[in-house]
Amino acid sequence: MTSLKTQIENFEFHPEVYVYPTPRTYTSKLTKAEFTKDLNVYIHIPFCKQACTYCGYLKIVNSDLQETYLDALLKEIKTNHSILKNNIKTLHFGGGTPSLLSTKNLKQIIDTISNINPNILNTADEMSIEATPESINYKKFSEFKKLGINRVSMGLQTLVDSEIKLCKRNNFSKQSIEAINILRKVGIPNLVLDLMIGIEGQTVESFKHSITSLIKHRPETVELYAVGLMPNTRIKTHNLMTKKEIYECYDIGRKLFLDAGYHQDCHNRYVIPNKGSFFQEDYLFQGLSLIGFGAGARTYAKNIHYRNNYSNKAHKKAILEYIDDINNNKSPIKSAIILTENEKMRQYIIYNIESLDKKEFRRKFNISFQEQFPQLHQDLTNLNLIQEDWRRISLTTKGLNFRDLICKHLFSENVRKLEEEYRPK
Repeated sequence: MTSLKTQIENFEFHPEVYVYPTPRTYTSKLTKAEFTKDLNVYIHIPFCKQACTYCGYLKIVNSDLQETYLDALLKEIKTNHSILKNNIKTLHFGGGTPSLLSTKNLKQIIDTISNINPNILNTADEMSIEATPESINYKKFSEFKKLGINRVSMGLQTLVDSEIKLCKRNNFSKQSIEAINILRKVGIPNLVLDLMIGIEGQTVESFKHSITSLIKHRPETVELYAVGLMPNTRIKTHNLMTKKEIYECYDIGRKLFLDAGYHQDCHNRYVIPNKGSFFQEDYLFQGLSLIGFGAGARTYAKNIHYRNNYSNKAHKKAILEYIDDINNNKSPIKSAIILTENEKMRQYIIYNIESLDKKEFRRKFNISFQEQFPQLHQDLTNLNLIQEDWRRISLTTKGLNFRDLICKHLFSENVRKLEEEYRPK
C-alpha cells in the first residue's frame, strides 16, 4: 500500500468512510446478531423521480412497486418485533427519496413501530427523513412534523443551475430556495442541507458561491460530501475538479462556515451550536447498534454487520427479490461480516479517530493506539495530522481534511483485499 506521506503529497482522495468494515466486504457467513439496549433504526425507501449521476444508492425511478414494497417493509418490521422493543434513540428514513412517501404511508411505518414500541416518540432523540427540493410542500411536511419528524436532510448538492442540470436533477436553485423557505415555515427544528464537492462542471469558485448562498439561510446543519467515482455511479470523468481542488474546497468550506458562526462537528459536518446534529451517526460511532429495514438496508449489531437483498447495478431485481423473500417468509439477509476482536478495535478507532480517548481505548482493548499501530502513529505525528495530550489523540485541521485516507490505513488486510474491486477510478 502506498505510504500515507506519498498519498497526501499527491492529494489522493478516498470516499468517505462512514462505516467499518465497509459493506463491500460482506460474505454469506452469518451468526446470531447481538444488539445494544439503546438502538438506532434505519428505513430504506428506494424510490426516486430521477437518477442523479453521482448517486450509487439502491433505488428505482418512477416505479409502480411502492405499495407492494411498503407491504413487505411493514411485514419485515413486524418480524423483528423483539429487537424493536429496545430503547429506540433514532429513526431515519433514507433512500432513494423517502420524502416521496405519502403522509398515509409514513404514518403506517411509524405506527407499525409504535405498536411494537409505544415509547418511541418519547425515547427517540431524532426522527429524520431525507428529501429533495421538488418533493417539499407545506401540507405534507406539516403532517410529517406532526408524526414526529424533527430533522429533514435535503440534498441540494449545488446552488448553481448549470451544475444541477449536469447532475440530471429535476429542480433548479430557485426551487431549492423555495423548499428551504417552506421547511422554515413548517418549523422543522433541524434543517440539514447537503452540498457536494467535485460534481460535473463545478469549479472552486462555483462551490464557494453555493456555500455563501446557503449560509444566508442559516440551516442548523450542513454536510459536505466529495463525489466518489464508484462503479455504480454515472458521472462522466471529464470536466471534473482535480483532487487538489477538492481538498481546497474543504478548506474554503471550513473557513466560510466557521466565520459564519458554525461549529465543525466532524470532518464534513458544520452545525449551529446546540441546534444542528446527526444523532444517528453520532450514536452509531458511540457504539449503539443500528437495525435496518428494506431492500439494501444494512444492520450494524455488536458482533456482526449484515445487509438485505442488494445488487451493485441491478437495483430493481434486488428490490423484487426483497419483496419476494418477505412474502415467502424467507430472510432478506444476503451478506454479512462477523466482527473479530481485531476488527472491532479498528472500527472503534475509525469511528473515534477525530478525538480518540486514550484511557478508554486502553480500557477496551488492553493496549494503546501507539503500541498497536507504531508506524502509523509515527506517520500521523510527523505529517502533522494529529495533536496529542495525556488524554486524547485528535486530528489537526490538516488531519480532518485527510480523515478518510487515514481511515484507509486502519483497514485490515482482509478488508483491503475484499474492497479492491470497488476502489474509485
